[in-house]
Amino acid sequence: MNDIATRPAHEKRGWRHASKRRAFLTHLAISAMVVGTVCALIFLVWYPAPYFAAKGAWNVLRVLVSVDLILGPLLTLILFRPGKPGLGLDMAMIAMIQLTALLYGTSVIYQERPYYAVFAVDRFEILARKDVDPNAVAGTEFAAKPSIGPVLAVASLPSDPVEFQRLIEETIFEGKPDIERRPERWSNYAQAKATVFARAESLSALAAKRPSQAPQIERRSRALGRPLDELLYVPLIGTDRALTLIIDPDSALPLDVLDIDPWMEEVADSAPAN
Repeated sequence: MNDIATRPAHEKRGWRHASKRRAFLTHLAISAMVVGTVCALIFLVWYPAPYFAAKGAWNVLRVLVSVDLILGPLLTLILFRPGKPGLGLDMAMIAMIQLTALLYGTSVIYQERPYYAVFAVDRFEILARKDVDPNAVAGTEFAAKPSIGPVLAVASLPSDPVEFQRLIEETIFEGKPDIERRPERWSNYAQAKATVFARAESLSALAAKRPSQAPQIERRSRALGRPLDELLYVPLIGTDRALTLIIDPDSALPLDVLDIDPWMEEVADSAPAN
């Protein structure tokens, strides 16, 4: 009883009478903990390297971080005043804004997470779960997604000319999905990696084609601990542009992504006229 009686008045009256600075720092710490947990889930489980860069989920994540880590605590700093009437309603509204952004952002990022990584003809495509008919996947080896990272597969074109023509007609005229979205055309990635190697090129070849990007390519090579002429790459269809996917020269597993369109060769500047 004596301890309670001797406590400062603001401690006896609760959080409503905390200082503005303490309220801001407390809110910031809680927000940082929540956002940090969500980011760990995104980067380590849903979008492990190199798939976050491949899917381009930065736009949604920026909104989530801006609202939950910056806007929320900033509104507390602006609106919080010890003992202010209606303070509880203000804080509840701020929390509602943050919770809405958190739920929206995480749900969109989760739904768009890399579920399938399919090599088709000469490029990789990263697909969300909704991009492939679940009935076509059910009962196959591709139905079970790893807890971390996507299902890997290699899609192949029909070898029979009649079947190949039918596929072309279905894709072009009937709007049916191409082979990267047809599980019946998929093969086990580890068993079909020779198909990937057959279309892959060395990273040194990319550096030669894109001399202005060579320093960036060399830095990434050093970061991966392998020389340029050992590492391989294949094109990757990103969310809104073509990217370069670096793959392991032994397993053909994806290692990293470069923001370089591998299909475009650099045009040298024309020599000045005499």
